[in-house]
Amino acid sequence: MLALAVSTPTRAASLAEVPTSLEAGYPDSDYTVWYGVFMPAKTPREIVEKFHAATAKVLQTAATRQKLEQLAVDPMPMTPAEFDKYVAEEIAANGRLIKAAVK
Repeated sequence: MLALAVSTPTRAASLAEVPTSLEAGYPDSDYTVWYGVFMPAKTPREIVEKFHAATAKVLQTAATRQKLEQLAVDPMPMTPAEFDKYVAEEIAANGRLIKAAVK
């Protein structure tokens, strides 16, 4: 299999020799697939923070890093506040993409 490009804004760690779609000359073609953990909106902040701390700790273990590397997953660790902001930005960006696609 030959990888032609990755869709993330920066090169993937596991495919460092493969250019991004932006580098390949396709403007506005970057799109990052991401995964996150969501909790009910009214979850007490101390529970959110406790879960975040435990998750951050697990992401630092050698076994987790190795498994993510095998899956070609580049972790994007964020604080709960950073994640809230990221999700809001993604919702807005995807909304614009959908509106442009249905024109």
